[in-house]
Amino acid sequence: MRLKALPALLLSVGVSLAAYGCSASNDINGTPLLASGDDGGTGDDGGNASSSSSSGGSGSSGSCTPAPPPNLNPSTLPSCCTAGAAHCVPTEYVPSADQAALASCSGGYCVPDPFISNPNYMPPTCNAFNNTPGVCLSLCVPQVEQYKSILTQGSCAATELCAPCTNPLTKMPSGACEFKPPGAGGGNCSADGGAHGGSGSSGGSGSSGGDAGTPAVSCPYKGPPIIDPTTLPACGAANTGAHCLQASLVPMAMQSQLATCSGGFCVPDVFIESAGNFVPATCASLDGAEGRCLNVNIPQVSQQESMLPQATCQTYERCVPCFSPIDGTKTGACNLSCDPGPTKPIVLFPSCCKENGNEEGRCVPSTIISSTEQKNLSQDVCKNQTDLCVPSEMLSSTGTTSGFKPPTCTATGFLVGQYTGVCLSNCLSFGIQGIALAQGSCDDIHTCAPCTNPLTGQPSGAPGCP
Repeated sequence: MRLKALPALLLSVGVSLAAYGCSASNDINGTPLLASGDDGGTGDDGGNASSSSSSGGSGSSGSCTPAPPPNLNPSTLPSCCTAGAAHCVPTEYVPSADQAALASCSGGYCVPDPFISNPNYMPPTCNAFNNTPGVCLSLCVPQVEQYKSILTQGSCAATELCAPCTNPLTKMPSGACEFKPPGAGGGNCSADGGAHGGSGSSGGSGSSGGDAGTPAVSCPYKGPPIIDPTTLPACGAANTGAHCLQASLVPMAMQSQLATCSGGFCVPDVFIESAGNFVPATCASLDGAEGRCLNVNIPQVSQQESMLPQATCQTYERCVPCFSPIDGTKTGACNLSCDPGPTKPIVLFPSCCKENGNEEGRCVPSTIISSTEQKNLSQDVCKNQTDLCVPSEMLSSTGTTSGFKPPTCTATGFLVGQYTGVCLSNCLSFGIQGIALAQGSCDDIHTCAPCTNPLTGQPSGAPGCP
């Protein structure tokens, strides 16, 4: 089994909204930006609107105070959202910088009613993730609707959710709290006719963010859950430490390694709580080799759950070795997220079964070999009495026999005549029936074992047969 490095879970809640637009040419009042030093020419500091407004999120040399266009009243506009109160505002009244954050509608964009009714509207504050600052935004905002499974309502209205001011992964402003109404310091206008906040030359890290330039979440992450998995639907077997995370929050590179669930993927809780910034617990795997505790809801782990030890892991985890006990290649289990990697030497299963001068088998603990397969194996030269000699070709990278598919063959055997079967290693014990078998079309270190008993017509049970 190979596990690719699983990147951090993604979370991006960025919304910048305003319902009214203006430009330097339609500023009917000619009011300069407050506290900008712009008095129609130069300010006390010798600056002008261009040099002052960029830090306020407008990114424009034109200064203005947005004014609502005639008849811009929600009751006069078409409704455009069933999740909350929002109406379709004509495109010419929606700032271009805000259009990407809004859903489109016939002839315009779907704007929540508070932004339409009140040009000075500021979203109410609320407590978002882990009691961090946030603002109440309507479910009619696409990204709020998209991430509704992880956003909390808190003190917001029934049709709103609390969007965090700061992205919990990057510690950078999310954009949700960047809106400023006219006169709130720094202005809301841009030369393209857009009244908005946090979308100017500051690159989305306006003054309200307060933590621009701070490092991203540490790895491994230590602290309260970035996302509380208990707020999500459980998945997999009961109490197996995994919950269903919506697909938009799971990186594409990680999706192929996870089981699907309704609307998303079954993600181990430790991934969710740390947003992927974690190091799995170290454990002793097969033959005491260094390994990591990985959740059985990961398909590659569940496929070999019965063959991997639990060791010191949780009941819903199994200890996956860092290296293949067969050839020493990395399994990927010890290179997830910010795991520094294995610290102990590679542990290989001892060799056994010498054929034509080569060791063709490995001494494998019988605890990971099914009882039906054990009858075809011998201890050979294995020193550990609980080990059995298994042909190396039958073993997966973790030392299990699942998935073995031998080539087909034909042969003519003593007493049984011509038959078809599969090429199996001479390391196997064929018992008394072996005297009736032949090499046939197999090579020198394999015997052609019939898939059907030529005497009874019943399946022979040979490994790898249909």
